[in-house]
Parts: sequence; C-alpha cells; structure tokens
Amino acid sequence: MKATWCARLAAVGAGWAVLVSASPARAADAPGSKSPRPATAAAKPASRAPKAARLTDTGSRRSIAGGPTADDASLGVESPELRALREAERELFPPAAPAPGAAWPADLPLLLPHDGEPDVHGSGVPPGPPPPPASAAGASDTAWLARLELPDLPIRWDERVVRYLEFFRDDPRGRTAFTNLFRRWGRARDVIRRALRKKSLPDDLAWVAMIESGFDPTARSSSGAVGVWQFMPETARIYGLVVDRWLDQRYSTQLATAAAVDLLGDLHRRFGTWELALAAYNMGYGGLYSVIRRYNTNDFWSLSRIEGSLPWETTLYVPKILAASVVAHNLAAFGYADLPLDAPVDTEEVDVPPGTSLAAVAQAAGCDPKDVEALNPELRAGRTPPAADGGGPYAVRVPAGKAAALVRALGKLHRDQPALDRYVVRFGETLEQVAAAHRTTVQKLVELNSIAPGEAVRGGAVLLVPAVEEAAAVAKEPAAAPAAPKQSVVVPAEVFVYPDRRRVFYRVLVGDTLKEIAAATHVSVDDLRRWNDLDAGARLEEGMTLQVFVARDADLSRIVVVPESEARVVPVGSEDFFASSDLTKGIKRVTIAAKTGDTLEAIGKRFGVSSRTMERINRRGRGEALKPGEPVVVYVPGRLVAAAAGEGASASGAGSSTATASNAATPGAPVPNAPAANGPLPEPPVPDLLP
Repeated sequence: MKATWCARLAAVGAGWAVLVSASPARAADAPGSKSPRPATAAAKPASRAPKAARLTDTGSRRSIAGGPTADDASLGVESPELRALREAERELFPPAAPAPGAAWPADLPLLLPHDGEPDVHGSGVPPGPPPPPASAAGASDTAWLARLELPDLPIRWDERVVRYLEFFRDDPRGRTAFTNLFRRWGRARDVIRRALRKKSLPDDLAWVAMIESGFDPTARSSSGAVGVWQFMPETARIYGLVVDRWLDQRYSTQLATAAAVDLLGDLHRRFGTWELALAAYNMGYGGLYSVIRRYNTNDFWSLSRIEGSLPWETTLYVPKILAASVVAHNLAAFGYADLPLDAPVDTEEVDVPPGTSLAAVAQAAGCDPKDVEALNPELRAGRTPPAADGGGPYAVRVPAGKAAALVRALGKLHRDQPALDRYVVRFGETLEQVAAAHRTTVQKLVELNSIAPGEAVRGGAVLLVPAVEEAAAVAKEPAAAPAAPKQSVVVPAEVFVYPDRRRVFYRVLVGDTLKEIAAATHVSVDDLRRWNDLDAGARLEEGMTLQVFVARDADLSRIVVVPESEARVVPVGSEDFFASSDLTKGIKRVTIAAKTGDTLEAIGKRFGVSSRTMERINRRGRGEALKPGEPVVVYVPGRLVAAAAGEGASASGAGSSTATASNAATPGAPVPNAPAANGPLPEPPVPDLLP
C-alpha cells in the first residue's frame, strides 16, 4: 500500500463530501447492473454561469414512448450511504487498466507468503488466520491485520480488501457509511441469521444484503432489482417469490431472505467457493460460467486480475463484502464498539380474507394505516391479493399488541367488506369490457384494484370485481364479440390457405407483444409475424389488428378475438382497400397517363392535389420529369372526376366494385386470386437529386 494514497485521500476528503451531496441518486448494487462512469472532480471556474436545467414535459414524453421513458426506467432508490460508497470507489480504485499479464495491484503481494512447502487445504482442524501481507518498503503498515478476528467467510488479504478496511477505519466517508448501514442491521438480524443457520450457511453472508441494499426492504435499482437482497423478477420467481400487480414478495424481508439463502447455497454448490458464489450473485451465474470457461481458471482472484474477464463492479463487489464481514467481527478495532443498533420492529400476524383493504385492517386494529402499509410492503395494491378458487386468507403484519383487536373485529370486517370476486382478464379485453360484463363502472374497478393512472391492465392480470351472480355467469362464458356492424380489418396482400385452421383477428392493446399473443393463440411467433408482415424487433402499436390462423379446436377462452365471419377483410393495396381507406374518403383514386413535360407537381395542380400528397402516393420527387404515357396515381376530389376521365383515367374508389374482400380460401374451395398490389417501388433517385 503506497503511503501517498492515504495522504491523497485525506487531502480531498473535504471536497468529496460536497461532491457526494450533490450527486444524483444512483441504483443500488444488483446482479447484472452496470457501474457508472468515473466522474471528474475538477471544479468549474467560478466565473462560468451554471447551465439552466432542461424542463421537459414528462407526460408528453411518456405518450411518445408509449409508457415509461428511459429516464423513468433508470430511476432507482439508493441510500445515501451506498451512494457515497459507490462514489468513493471511483477514487479508491481508479480505472487504470493493467498491462496484460502484469501483477495487479503491485503494492501488496497477492498470494499469501509460504516457504515453498505445499499448502494444506484439509487438515481436519479449524484453519488459523492467514498471515498479513508483507509490508514492502514505503508501503503502509499492515501488521495490524494479523490481530483481527476473522469471519466465517474465507479472507484473503488482497489489496482491494485492505483498501476497503482502511476506508471503513480511517476515512470519514467510510465511517459514516458503515455506521449507518450497520446500524440498520439490527432490524433484519434475527430474520437473516435464522434463515442462514437453518440451511447451515455462514452467518457472514448477511453482509451481502448490507452491500446490496443497506438492509432496506424498499430498495430498488435501475435494472429492476428490488428488496433487501435485490432480486430480479425472473430469479425471484425461480425461487418461489410471487411478483405480480398484487404481490411483490421481493419486498418481504422474511420471504426474500429465505429465497436468497437458497440462491447463495445453490451458487456455492455450483462453483465451490464463496468468492465465486458471491461473484455469480452479482454478475449472474451464466456470465461467470462463461468467463471461467473462456479464461480457463476458476480462481476468483486470478480472474479479477485478467483484463476483460469480470465486470469491474464484480471485482470490487466480493472484496467489499469480505471487508464488511471483517469489520463486523472487529467493531472495537475499527472504532465502532459503541455503535447502537436499530431495534427490530415487533409485529404480529393475523390471517385476513382475500381482497381486504389495508385501510380496513388498520381501522379494525386501531392503528395508523401508514404503519400497516409499511409493515406489508409486498402488498402493492393496498389490499390482500385475490385468492385463486376462493382460496385461504392472507397473513397481514400489524404492530405488536394490535393483533387481538384485529381478531375480534374480523367478523365485522368481513361483513362490512363488499362481496368481491376474482377475475382473470383475457388478452385483448379492456377495462370497459370487464366493467360491462360485471355490471359496474371503470372507476369502480380502478378503486377496487388500485389501478394507477396510465397503468395498462393486460391479459392475465387478476382483478377484483363486484360479486354479481348474473354478471359472473356472463363473464365465465366463452368470449364473443358484441353484435355490431362488421369491422374492416386490413391484412397483407399475400394469401394463406390452411384447410385445418380457422382465421380469427386480435386487436392489439398497449404493451402486447408477439410472444404473448402467440402463446395465447397457440401459434408460433414466426407464423404470427409472417401472417401480418411484421418486424419482430418493432413494437406493436395499440389499435393494430392481427390475423391469426388457429387450429379449429384451439381453446381461445382466455383471449378476446373476432371470428372471420364478423369481420370485413380488406387486403392492402386492393381496390377495396383504397375505397375504404381514410386517405381516399370523398375522393377517387385514378390512374392517368403523363403528358410530355408533366411533373407530379403539375399534375397535382390540375386536379387540386398538393405536391406533397402526389409525392407520397407515387413515391418520387415532385419536380422529376415524367415520361409521356407513364402512369401516375392521383387522388381526385369527386367534383373533378369527370375532368380526370377526360384524360383517359381509370378509376377506383368508393363506387367501384371489388373482386374479393378476403385473402383466405374456404377449405376445399379454389384459391382466390391474390389482390392486385399497388405496383413495385420506383428506382431510387441518384444522390444528387435527393432534397
């Protein structure tokens, strides 16, 4: 350890506090998250006026994005202590890349010194503490490390571990961060220790939660990780946690801890060492596995020195947890002997019926609704979740001493609650349709289900609806479109014929994806994309209608579709398409022959059509000279159709007949002719002619 490092750290200490306090909130550590780029600490000249902050219209941005914007998605909650620790790491570990193959870092030996004899890894007796790294000339004294009590995780005196230890011991920022983070340990200590000991795992894995979230059950990262253990939704579901619009059990310290203990145990069984298990927790086990295979070593410390192997964040994540465990075992040596711990919150659990509001629970228990909400952060809608098939109650936590009052009031609470049913929304079903089927209003559904403004309630979502027997009976019947005039559906010109299938149409709602629609209709994504001429990488827009060729016996009870018999099919590019298109309402689509010297702009003026529209229709420049006799399409207002006819125009429009309105044949019948397309695209102009 170079002596100048501590001096440099102390010199910038005062200025760093200002920098940290002015930093924006950043996401907490989470598996797969990216570390922010190092920021410059150089001060701006005093004479330079601060730039005015941009004021954006958030509502309009969300409309353009079709939901949360990129800034919305990047917002996370991070404690000041974890944010300060992350900021300090930029200084503790500057992003200087080592030369390939060089020892890194060079100021402390990376391997424990030995006398050339083979290392004994299994002697049958508890291992003794490793000797501290030898102090090199000019390096800081590290003899104090030999006097430390070691945790039950393997400790290696790597230079990064030592830097974290000195940061927590000597730097005011590190002391403040550790003090506040460790103080919160008192809230979760009993739950975490009990879960670890139940699975015979090291107690010191608890410090993973401290580094991940600061023991904050409401923490969330920009990558979508949530809770004390910062679970991603997919991993949470694998380990038995419910994540839906009613419940997010990642916020439950008890349930998330049990899942995290199982995950850590599985990672240790997979990789064999706690260093690799912790690295996999941070970067994902698949990523770590590929790194081990690629670089052909399973030693974390070796991987952390190889250029391009582990993420920079992961190379610090493991030493940070190990350093925190050392400090926790040596509070007096690091100056934290008198550090008080927050008392754990004393609660009681009471089983309450499904769909019960937390406000009603608080009123019955005689306590503040905010206290009940804080004790049950996993209940996202302010109610106990609807139970499938009229299932059992849900255990709600209330402040200690309030359970008896709540139990006494449960009978009255149940009688006072309106009768509610559980309903699973079908794909393609809107709130208006759900409300109509259950004889209620959209506003009532919003209130019962705590539907946030702008929230898209999509297929598969579970809602509470008023219990009306007649309405429930209607809701359980197979989906059928209401009687109404046939709606026009535009489909690609290509003809698809399947004797063993039937065609239905699905209207896209906000947030729908090809994968979800394909799963609901029991077809493949590739077929769905081909049938509708779609780009798999583009987003489906609300209001689009997709044609789907489903098996004749396909179960479509969980999706709202329109059968082909109730739709008016319009192939794109056909005469019927142009006759019914919004672009051609009140006008006729005619094709005329260009005269010598004609341009699109000149022809448009003759028929009262703007040059921009002429360009859009014919896909070429308005001033480009046309060849005599070249066909030109014009959308002619009705009053000028006679003039167009005088130029020998052929017309198609609202009054013209249509050869076919469907591009799928009836099984056993001859395949109809494909509709005429609008013609191939013209050759692109040379670059010199581009505007």
